[in-house]
Amino acid sequence: MTDIIAQVDTSTTTTASVEEELNVNSETQLASPAVVESINDIANVDTTTNGLTTGSILIYRTTTNKWTASTTLDAQNMEGGEF
Repeated sequence: MTDIIAQVDTSTTTTASVEEELNVNSETQLASPAVVESINDIANVDTTTNGLTTGSILIYRTTTNKWTASTTLDAQNMEGGEF
């Protein structure tokens, strides 16, 4: 049984054609997955404003649209429950 090759062209209108051939060469161009080695490598994380120190957490700031490292909870509502 021969191999079947399908080719789709989407330049102006979508067309497809199927041909039978004996020899098939296949090539795939896949990008390597992104590797994050440090939190500083993430685009929307700001670790320079307050620096990274022991106990830092990431807090989202709508004014900058970034996650910012901080050791202070200054805009959170905390519910302590009842005792």
